[in-house]
Formats: sequence, C-alpha cells, structure tokens
Amino acid sequence: MDPFSRKLLEELEQMQQHTGRILRSMSLSRMMPMESDGWQPAVDIYEAENHIYVYAELAGVVGDSLRVTVDGQQLRISGSRQLPPHQSIACIHQLEIELGTFQRTLTLPSAVELEGVESTYTNGILVVTLPKRIRKGKVTIRITPGE
Repeated sequence: MDPFSRKLLEELEQMQQHTGRILRSMSLSRMMPMESDGWQPAVDIYEAENHIYVYAELAGVVGDSLRVTVDGQQLRISGSRQLPPHQSIACIHQLEIELGTFQRTLTLPSAVELEGVESTYTNGILVVTLPKRIRKGKVTIRITPGE
C-alpha cells in the first residue's frame, strides 16, 4: 500500500473513533435526564454467554459515595463528584467537568441473578458484573378450559 493510501486510512480510522466518541456523548439518556437534575456518566454495556458487564466512567468520584442497586432488569448507579476547593480563583476560562450528584438507571438486556452481582471501582472505572439468569429444563404448562 502506498504512503498516501496508508495515511488516508489512518485519518479515516481517527475520524471514526472521534465520531464514535461524539455520538456516545450525545446519547439521549445523557442529554435529557429524566430521573435527576445531576449529570449522567458515560456507560458501556456488554453481554457474554453467562454475564452482563456494565462499565461506568466515574473519574474523580470517591468510592464511598457510589451506590449500585439492581432491581429486576434495572441497574441504578448513583454517587457524587466534587473537585477540591480552590482558594484563589480570579477567573474561569473553561468549565467541562460535571460535578455534584448523579444517578444513572439502565435497563439490562436480560434478567440477572441478584445473588451473584459483583462490582469493582479502579482508576475511575466502575465495573459491575451481573450473572445472567439461566433457565433450566423444559416446562409443560397445563391448559385449563375457559368458560
């Protein structure tokens, strides 16, 4: 492949990655939060054969403020992020970091076993591992005659 084509492909890959970041940050649930006035952390959900994995980007959130709740097929992540106080600010040039409380409720792609849910919080990333509910065997349903 000639150098021009290689450079063109690299540029297209970078554009694709940048576009993906833009689309993720513009998700409807983040633009129009329905459940709280707080900010909405970015979340990725992956499904494997036996588990669902949820990754939440929570840089700067103190682990003690985090709460993870599972109810049916709903996962709720909540907490708070604050910056350290600054003593001598004279002017603000840019504000992009969202602060304060947050709550994010997600609908999971399948039912989960509540007893096996685990979570870890490392380097600003919360990982919630949810074992999928596995239905075993065959069920025969008796049909009763109607009136």
